[in-house]
This record gives sequence, C-alpha cells and structure tokens, in this order.
Amino acid sequence: AEIMAYGKASGGENDLLELQNCFRRSEEFIGAAKQQDLTRWGALTSYNLIRNNFKRYEGLVEAFKEKRSLAECVAIIEGSTC
Repeated sequence: AEIMAYGKASGGENDLLELQNCFRRSEEFIGAAKQQDLTRWGALTSYNLIRNNFKRYEGLVEAFKEKRSLAECVAIIEGSTC
C-alpha cells in the first residue's frame, strides 16, 4: 500500500524479520528457497488485493483516521459502505 501511495515503502524490514521468525518456529523446515517463494507470493497477493479493491482500501484508511468503529470498518471492507 505504501508503494502504491508514495512510490516506496519503509519499515518493511521489521515485517520480513518477523516473518522469518515465524518460519523458524515452524515445526516443518521448508528451506530458504520455499520461504522466499512464499514471501514473494504473499507480497504479490497483498498487492493485488489492494489494487483490485483500492476504493475500499482508501475508505478503510479514512475510517482509521476518523477512528470509526470496527463495525463501520468491516462494512467498508465488505462493500456495504464506501
């Protein structure tokens, strides 16, 4: 979302470190290549979700700024209100 709005993203390093920690705690070792594939898949999937639902995303951002209720935020995501 940051990249779409500002052309760059910051703070993603911490997210990647946390994801790496989750992979380490997993009972099943999947290897570095599979971890990288899953990370890329997740990034692409989240990008596509936001891109394909950008109006809802913008509505949700505004709702957060206005400190709206959880029910109102869910309604925005579900498309009941935009």
